[in-house]
Amino acid sequence: MNIAEKIRETCQHNPERACVVEGETRLTFRHVEERARRIAHFLVHAGVNPGDRVAIFQVNCFEYPEMVYAILWVGGIVVTLNFRLREEETAYILGNAEAKGLFVGGRYLEMIESIKPKLPMLETIISIGEEKRPKVIPYGTALEQGEGKGIDIVSRESGDVACIIYTSGTTGLPKGAMITHANLLTPLTDIYTFEEGNLLINVPMYHIAGISSLILPLYRGDKMVMLPAFSPEAFLSTVEKERVQTTYLVPTMLQAVLDHPDFDRYDLSSLRHIGYGASPMPVALLEKAKAKLKGVRFTNFYGLTEMTGLISVLPPEDHEFTGDEVEKERKRKRLASVGRPIPGCEVRLLDDDGQDVPRGKVGEIVARGPKMMKGYWQNEEATNQTIKEGWLYTGDLAWMDEEGYLFLQGRKKDMIIRGGENIYPVEIENVLHRHPKIEEAAVIGVPDEYWGEIVEAVVVLREGEQATEEEIIEYCRSRMASYKKPARVKFKTHLPKNAMQKVLKHVLREEAIRERKGGKL
Repeated sequence: MNIAEKIRETCQHNPERACVVEGETRLTFRHVEERARRIAHFLVHAGVNPGDRVAIFQVNCFEYPEMVYAILWVGGIVVTLNFRLREEETAYILGNAEAKGLFVGGRYLEMIESIKPKLPMLETIISIGEEKRPKVIPYGTALEQGEGKGIDIVSRESGDVACIIYTSGTTGLPKGAMITHANLLTPLTDIYTFEEGNLLINVPMYHIAGISSLILPLYRGDKMVMLPAFSPEAFLSTVEKERVQTTYLVPTMLQAVLDHPDFDRYDLSSLRHIGYGASPMPVALLEKAKAKLKGVRFTNFYGLTEMTGLISVLPPEDHEFTGDEVEKERKRKRLASVGRPIPGCEVRLLDDDGQDVPRGKVGEIVARGPKMMKGYWQNEEATNQTIKEGWLYTGDLAWMDEEGYLFLQGRKKDMIIRGGENIYPVEIENVLHRHPKIEEAAVIGVPDEYWGEIVEAVVVLREGEQATEEEIIEYCRSRMASYKKPARVKFKTHLPKNAMQKVLKHVLREEAIRERKGGKL
């Protein structure tokens, strides 16, 4: 089934209900249906056929839902692009996807025009928020030229590709994960999806979390509130104004919201559910959030693009410290986990020889289930390296307790081997995050002639605090085996991150290597 058919059912059953809000723009499901139909009609007459790729290169905006809906309507495949990409990266992705059409924000149009000669397949460019240029169609014109009737939704099989989401490419060229209609619809029938209600979307639409967050309200009839760019001020004011009930925050976003000096001045009483994920949540931060956001339920989602963003969940009930003291303590320890595999998803932990590790031992997470991607677009080699005998190898390390809860230990490529001993950065980072002077911390392995690798901690101190390298090292030494403690501590004002606020450890590692070689940072 084409996802567009499910969206149409929702639009027709809830025509006057608010669908999408961005700033002062408010569209009902009827509006979105009509506008998407017109854009779909325009795409057909522009030559977009079923299976053709149509890309979107734009920040979160009220047009995003109708663009996705329209592309799926005509049987096309949505290709989402990170709006922070530069010319070379953008040209590679559009060329690799052989995109036939492109919706692009006006601020990025000049860059797209500069790379257009490299993209012979790109026939149609539609500009959002920009006056007409040669060979570029303004979005408003596309709406006007498209007819509001006479075009049927193209039938698609559940296993057909609905969207292609490109990985960050930190270990090479970006790879396009092919996400099917079934992949996207399956999470919507899970028992662990967001509660119904007004949903604030402040994660980028090009990310799997963004696309999933967009499809959910279109499927269910909820109002979605778009935040083009996250800031704690924008988040707090939007929650208050729109009476937001549900949202998704990564740990650094949540930290920024809780630390905002005007936090107590905003009315957040409507907020009842916060999902989080993308990177490990320090337990101390989560406990702070629970104390400051009374009555809000929390859910930890763990997954990756290749599994449509969902492998395991720590549900709200595991965040509530109920029961006797033994049960309360058990739940406190579970807060450091990413929960248990969702129904229908099988998970194994394997060693380097491909053998299952016992409970309590660290291994690589491999998973399979209805959310597993179809493969990488036009990259059979990468597909075969990631999917083996029906199992998807995530590259994430974890251990599992006796009750099936997963505890992440970081990326396999980030594991540090010092003198033959395996050291997992997350374990050290958890200790560092408990230091009262530390705001953020990341741990990396740096090449060393004697040990093979040594542990380096990169630390951001809280505002107004001071600390020495020796102080931080001693703090760690007193709380873990001596061989795990950092050999070096570097202090920075901020950590490099991507749009989903994941720390870019490869950047830190490259800096450390250059520094050791005497290069300039």
